Amino acid sequence: MVENEKNRSLELSAERSELAVQRTVLANARTFSAWIRTGLSAVLAGLTIVGFIGDSDLFSKTVILLAMIIGFLFVGTGIFIYIMAYISYKKNYKSLKQENTQTSISLNFLLIVTTGMTLTAILITLLLILL
Repeated sequence: MVENEKNRSLELSAERSELAVQRTVLANARTFSAWIRTGLSAVLAGLTIVGFIGDSDLFSKTVILLAMIIGFLFVGTGIFIYIMAYISYKKNYKSLKQENTQTSISLNFLLIVTTGMTLTAILITLLLILL
């Protein structure tokens, strides 16, 4: 009887541990997603400032220059957030991999997403500068 209770207790403990690891994997993916949304918001804010105020004849040259600098700082911050999102995910991914845990998203896919978003932000910024 005591042996059965020990076995059952061990089974429940292993099951709880596996569920905790699964929650950690999902939390890592949600955190990456939140970082990307934040970076996208910063990039879009910067591009909006550069696109709308940079073209306007309503403002003085000083205000336009200041708006351009602020816009580019927002874009740079967004790109920095993209890179930090990938680095953070990769660190947690490797930690989970060492524990032989199944992870939900591959690093190669996230590297492609991060690189694509970074290049898109840079290209749109260059397009706004040249226009």
